[in-house]
Amino acid sequence: MLGVNVMAQNAGSGTVLDTLFAKLQGATDPVAIRSLEAAIWEQWTMVPDQRQRAVMMHGIAEMQQQQLKNSVETFTKLIETAPDLSEAWNKRATAYWLMGNFTASLADICETVKREPRHFGAYSGLGMIRAEMGENARAVAAFELARKWNPHIVGIDSEIERLKALGGGPGSEGPADPLGCGQRIAGR
Repeated sequence: MLGVNVMAQNAGSGTVLDTLFAKLQGATDPVAIRSLEAAIWEQWTMVPDQRQRAVMMHGIAEMQQQQLKNSVETFTKLIETAPDLSEAWNKRATAYWLMGNFTASLADICETVKREPRHFGAYSGLGMIRAEMGENARAVAAFELARKWNPHIVGIDSEIERLKALGGGPGSEGPADPLGCGQRIAGR
């Protein structure tokens, strides 16, 4: 994936992400798929400002060390200084989820997808939380968006079918806000 790193250095992240997502859609080789997914995550995590990048990496390290409360504080500081960084919101959502605070996690996931409507990781997390809360139609909507942007997520097809069988078909929660994020058609 050396070419991806060179591309990232020579082009804006939007262009690089567009290219990576296009390649991911048509990829069939498992190694290429994993490399493309990793490159997308790298682009989301890449922060242009050196100080902000240091804060992002510090928060990620805190999460990895299970210092979840500290990581929430770190990502909150990053969000305060750089509110447009979708991955700062997503990382904080993940920390909240790991702490069992679904309400805060949902709010941050919704902020993530407002900023990056292709964020298959955020949609997957949203789907897991909605399913846990028994909101099957919203879980299906979230998982379908995750699959739209990354058709290679292991087990997602069977999870969508399982949730549909539990009453998570289209329109179960109303078409106005299928994700529960206050967005009519986020990422669709």
